[in-house]
Amino acid sequence: MVASYRPYANALFEIAQEQGKEQAYLDELSDLEAIWKSNEDFRLALSHPKIEKKQKKEWIEEIFADQLDPIVLNFLLVMADHGQVAFIPEITEEYRNLYRESEGIEQVYVQSAVKLTQAQIDSLSKMLKEKLKKKIELTVEVDPNLIAGLKVKAKDIVLDNTVQTRLDNLKEKLNEK
Repeated sequence: MVASYRPYANALFEIAQEQGKEQAYLDELSDLEAIWKSNEDFRLALSHPKIEKKQKKEWIEEIFADQLDPIVLNFLLVMADHGQVAFIPEITEEYRNLYRESEGIEQVYVQSAVKLTQAQIDSLSKMLKEKLKKKIELTVEVDPNLIAGLKVKAKDIVLDNTVQTRLDNLKEKLNEK
Protein backbone atom coordinates (compact mmCIF):
# COMPACT_ATOMS: atom_id res chain seq x y z
CA MET A 1 0.00 0.00 0.00
CA VAL A 2 1.36 3.41 -0.96
CA ALA A 3 1.38 5.83 1.95
CA SER A 4 -1.02 8.75 1.51
CA TYR A 5 1.79 11.31 1.69
CA ARG A 6 3.90 9.91 -1.17
CA PRO A 7 1.85 11.44 -4.00
CA TYR A 8 2.41 14.86 -2.42
CA ALA A 9 6.18 14.42 -2.36
CA ASN A 10 6.15 13.08 -5.92
CA ALA A 11 4.02 15.96 -7.19
CA LEU A 12 6.19 18.62 -5.57
CA PHE A 13 9.35 16.96 -6.85
CA GLU A 14 8.00 16.90 -10.41
CA ILE A 15 7.19 20.61 -10.19
CA ALA A 16 10.63 21.28 -8.70
CA GLN A 17 12.26 19.48 -11.64
CA GLU A 18 10.22 21.54 -14.11
CA GLN A 19 11.30 24.72 -12.29
CA GLY A 20 14.90 23.59 -11.78
CA LYS A 21 14.45 24.13 -8.03
CA GLU A 22 14.92 20.64 -6.59
CA GLN A 23 17.54 21.73 -4.03
CA ALA A 24 15.73 24.98 -3.14
CA TYR A 25 12.46 23.15 -2.43
CA LEU A 26 14.32 20.52 -0.43
CA ASP A 27 15.87 23.28 1.68
CA GLU A 28 12.45 24.83 2.31
CA LEU A 29 10.87 21.48 3.17
CA SER A 30 13.77 20.75 5.52
CA ASP A 31 13.19 24.09 7.25
CA LEU A 32 9.47 23.28 7.60
CA GLU A 33 10.35 19.86 8.97
CA ALA A 34 12.68 21.42 11.55
CA ILE A 35 9.96 23.86 12.63
CA TRP A 36 7.43 21.01 12.79
CA LYS A 37 9.69 18.90 14.98
CA SER A 38 10.88 21.69 17.28
CA ASN A 39 7.73 23.78 17.77
CA GLU A 40 5.03 21.89 19.61
CA ASP A 41 2.50 24.75 19.38
CA PHE A 42 2.88 24.90 15.60
CA ARG A 43 2.56 21.12 15.34
CA LEU A 44 -0.50 20.92 17.60
CA ALA A 45 -2.30 23.84 15.96
CA LEU A 46 -1.90 22.55 12.41
CA SER A 47 -2.69 18.94 13.23
CA HIS A 48 -5.59 19.51 15.64
CA PRO A 49 -8.75 17.93 14.17
CA LYS A 50 -11.12 20.51 15.68
CA ILE A 51 -9.42 23.51 14.11
CA GLU A 52 -10.97 24.26 10.74
CA LYS A 53 -8.91 23.94 7.59
CA LYS A 54 -9.67 27.55 6.72
CA GLN A 55 -8.08 28.72 9.98
CA LYS A 56 -5.04 26.50 9.45
CA LYS A 57 -4.57 27.90 5.95
CA GLU A 58 -4.81 31.47 7.26
CA TRP A 59 -2.09 30.72 9.83
CA ILE A 60 0.11 29.13 7.18
CA GLU A 61 -0.23 32.16 4.92
CA GLU A 62 0.34 34.57 7.79
CA ILE A 63 3.48 32.76 8.96
CA PHE A 64 5.06 31.69 5.67
CA ALA A 65 3.88 34.06 2.90
CA ASP A 66 7.15 36.00 2.93
CA GLN A 67 9.39 33.04 3.73
CA LEU A 68 8.50 30.30 1.26
CA ASP A 69 8.62 30.05 -2.50
CA PRO A 70 5.03 30.56 -3.75
CA ILE A 71 4.96 26.97 -5.07
CA VAL A 72 6.01 25.52 -1.70
CA LEU A 73 3.54 27.80 0.10
CA ASN A 74 0.73 26.65 -2.19
CA PHE A 75 1.85 23.05 -1.66
CA LEU A 76 1.56 23.53 2.11
CA LEU A 77 -1.92 25.05 1.67
CA VAL A 78 -3.03 22.07 -0.44
CA MET A 79 -1.71 19.74 2.27
CA ALA A 80 -3.77 21.67 4.83
CA ASP A 81 -6.84 21.41 2.58
CA HIS A 82 -6.43 17.64 2.45
CA GLY A 83 -5.57 17.16 6.12
CA GLN A 84 -2.00 16.08 5.35
CA VAL A 85 0.00 18.74 7.21
CA ALA A 86 0.84 16.26 9.96
CA PHE A 87 2.90 14.37 7.36
CA ILE A 88 5.42 17.18 6.83
CA PRO A 89 8.32 15.02 8.15
CA GLU A 90 7.34 12.01 6.02
CA ILE A 91 6.76 14.11 2.90
CA THR A 92 10.10 15.82 3.43
CA GLU A 93 11.89 12.48 3.81
CA GLU A 94 10.21 11.09 0.68
CA TYR A 95 11.13 14.25 -1.25
CA ARG A 96 14.70 13.95 0.09
CA ASN A 97 14.84 10.35 -1.18
CA LEU A 98 13.60 11.43 -4.62
CA TYR A 99 16.21 14.17 -4.67
CA ARG A 100 19.02 11.78 -3.69
CA GLU A 101 17.93 9.30 -6.33
CA SER A 102 17.80 11.94 -9.06
CA GLU A 103 21.25 13.23 -8.08
CA GLY A 104 22.81 9.76 -7.72
CA ILE A 105 23.44 10.27 -4.00
CA GLU A 106 23.70 7.25 -1.70
CA GLN A 107 22.67 7.75 1.94
CA VAL A 108 25.28 6.12 4.19
CA TYR A 109 24.94 5.73 7.96
CA VAL A 110 28.01 5.22 10.10
CA GLN A 111 27.95 4.25 13.75
CA SER A 112 31.10 4.48 15.81
CA ALA A 113 31.84 3.67 19.42
CA VAL A 114 33.67 6.99 19.75
CA LYS A 115 33.36 10.42 18.15
CA LEU A 116 35.22 10.50 14.84
CA THR A 117 37.50 13.40 13.98
CA GLN A 118 36.74 15.47 10.89
CA ALA A 119 39.84 13.96 9.24
CA GLN A 120 38.50 10.43 9.91
CA ILE A 121 35.08 11.39 8.55
CA ASP A 122 36.64 12.91 5.43
CA SER A 123 38.81 9.83 4.88
CA LEU A 124 35.86 7.49 5.38
CA SER A 125 33.72 9.59 3.06
CA LYS A 126 36.37 9.53 0.33
CA MET A 127 36.81 5.76 0.65
CA LEU A 128 33.04 5.14 0.53
CA LYS A 129 32.64 7.36 -2.56
CA GLU A 130 35.32 5.31 -4.32
CA LYS A 131 33.87 1.95 -3.26
CA LEU A 132 30.23 2.82 -4.03
CA LYS A 133 31.10 4.86 -7.13
CA LYS A 134 28.47 7.41 -6.10
CA LYS A 135 28.17 10.71 -4.35
CA ILE A 136 27.33 10.03 -0.73
CA GLU A 137 25.49 11.74 2.08
CA LEU A 138 27.13 10.61 5.29
CA THR A 139 25.34 10.51 8.65
CA VAL A 140 27.65 9.72 11.56
CA GLU A 141 26.48 8.88 15.06
CA VAL A 142 28.17 7.67 18.21
CA ASP A 143 26.98 4.47 19.90
CA PRO A 144 29.15 3.56 22.92
CA ASN A 145 27.45 0.12 23.05
CA LEU A 146 29.54 -0.89 20.04
CA ILE A 147 32.60 -0.87 22.35
CA ALA A 148 35.01 -0.23 19.44
CA GLY A 149 34.96 -0.23 15.64
CA LEU A 150 32.52 0.96 12.99
CA LYS A 151 29.22 -0.11 11.52
CA VAL A 152 28.50 1.22 8.01
CA LYS A 153 25.07 0.91 6.38
CA ALA A 154 24.27 1.86 2.81
CA LYS A 155 21.26 0.86 0.72
CA ASP A 156 22.20 -2.80 0.12
CA ILE A 157 25.36 -3.07 2.21
CA VAL A 158 26.09 -3.48 5.90
CA LEU A 159 29.71 -3.56 7.03
CA ASP A 160 30.01 -4.33 10.71
CA ASN A 161 33.47 -4.28 12.23
CA THR A 162 32.49 -3.63 15.82
CA VAL A 163 33.71 -5.40 18.92
CA GLN A 164 30.08 -5.86 20.02
CA THR A 165 29.30 -7.86 16.87
CA ARG A 166 32.45 -9.94 17.27
CA LEU A 167 31.44 -10.71 20.86
CA ASP A 168 27.91 -11.62 19.75
CA ASN A 169 29.31 -13.93 17.05
CA LEU A 170 31.66 -15.58 19.55
CA LYS A 171 28.75 -16.07 21.96
CA GLU A 172 26.71 -17.77 19.20
CA LYS A 173 29.60 -20.10 18.36
CA LEU A 174 30.05 -21.02 22.01
CA ASN A 175 26.31 -21.70 22.38
CA GLU A 176 26.38 -24.04 19.36
CA LYS A 177 28.85 -26.37 21.07
